[in-house]
Amino acid sequence: MEKDIITFGFEIPGYSNFEKNITSNVSLMDADIVVICPEIIKPSSHSWVSFSSGGGGCYDVSASTNFINKLQHLKKELTDMLKLGKTIFILLSEKNTFLIALSTSHPRKGQTTYNTTSSSNYDFLPISIGKLTSASGDKIIFTGNSIFANFNKEYNKNLVYKAYVENSENCNIVYTGKDTNKILGSIQKVGNGHLITLPMIEFNKDFTKYDEEKDKYFWTKEGVSFGKNFIQNLLEIDKNLTSNSNKTPIPDWASLDEFVTSKAKSIEKSIETNNKKILELKESNIKYNDLLLEENKIKDLLFESGKPLEDAVTNALNILGYEAQNYEDGVLELDQVIVSPEKHRFIGECEGKDTKDINITKFRQLLESLNADFARDEVQEKAFGILFGNPQRLSEPNSRTLDFTEKCKIGAEREKIALVKTSDLFFVIKYLKENDNDNYKKKCRDAIYKGLGKIVTFPPIPKTKSRQT
Repeated sequence: MEKDIITFGFEIPGYSNFEKNITSNVSLMDADIVVICPEIIKPSSHSWVSFSSGGGGCYDVSASTNFINKLQHLKKELTDMLKLGKTIFILLSEKNTFLIALSTSHPRKGQTTYNTTSSSNYDFLPISIGKLTSASGDKIIFTGNSIFANFNKEYNKNLVYKAYVENSENCNIVYTGKDTNKILGSIQKVGNGHLITLPMIEFNKDFTKYDEEKDKYFWTKEGVSFGKNFIQNLLEIDKNLTSNSNKTPIPDWASLDEFVTSKAKSIEKSIETNNKKILELKESNIKYNDLLLEENKIKDLLFESGKPLEDAVTNALNILGYEAQNYEDGVLELDQVIVSPEKHRFIGECEGKDTKDINITKFRQLLESLNADFARDEVQEKAFGILFGNPQRLSEPNSRTLDFTEKCKIGAEREKIALVKTSDLFFVIKYLKENDNDNYKKKCRDAIYKGLGKIVTFPPIPKTKSRQT
């Protein structure tokens, strides 16, 4: 093998001698390829100090100092490797954060105070790879990167992810999750070298065999074969990356006009024009995304709860022609105070349930709100009540079988309170956003007023004439 490989926290089947102890100050001067699983990077477990008050604890100063020194040493070694054009593979294990002690003080006799900071098992990285989040799964999407085509063909079934990266800059993406913004593997050109992140690699159980007589595990032929093939893949990736990097970077003086052809200038101008168009399109899309978010807020009627549902209901009521707004005076807070063009005044309360129906708890809260509102000096007539419910909010509307509990329905009939399913309200609002129909708005308001004491049934949505093409 022409190139030397060193691994930390990752044992290649059949090549255990490649793995080095992370706790020793190993020199990477002779290494051409390094593979690191950050899972192995942590302070000494025997140095934990439990706090006498408040719970928790930290690693003592000695272990913390040693840990920081190890991180700094490894970071420098990796930085030097990248300057020399070498390749580093990082297997994205779970991110672990440690509370470490920088120093101690003794404010009172027998009392020790620790000056602490946090550090993680990824603080050895010579560059920022982006925002790292721990998460696990096996749904991994290959982007088709040609350098990793053979690697993916051989090992895609052995890959699992324990973490993903977001907001990574200047990288070629190799693997993503179903959400393509979640990066599971990438290539970053750093100096003259490359830093590669990959998902975790799991080995088959039949790669090892236990020898009872020697009380040891040994690699099987299948394991050794896997390891040999794996090394060949690492070497192939390194070779492809290195060959692409061997070309001498263009010196600054070579960009002077006397060395540039007319066609090259024309191409550069076209690229500049396209970059301006791309920037304009990106800025335009930012505005469109804001508009789309605003337009899609009516969908909150289908699946939201809490404040987002309250806001969606308030917006829907305003579309129906009501004057609706939240009320708060420091003592009393109401989801909605609603006044119709017909001068009917209502108090609204909203509730969403993940998998259940709307129960008596929110109904009782609405009754309290009605009485508290009526007690205000400026209110001369008691308002009507509307309970807006979003039961089974995480299920598709047509599959929902629940609405309001029997107690809610009995209470609504007695207290003359309207029960409105926000999923029904959604389709009403969707129609009205697409059609200007004041007559239908009036019918919907009448349905709510006449529905006091029961579940409101909105009038059928008018049929719209299909456009001929």
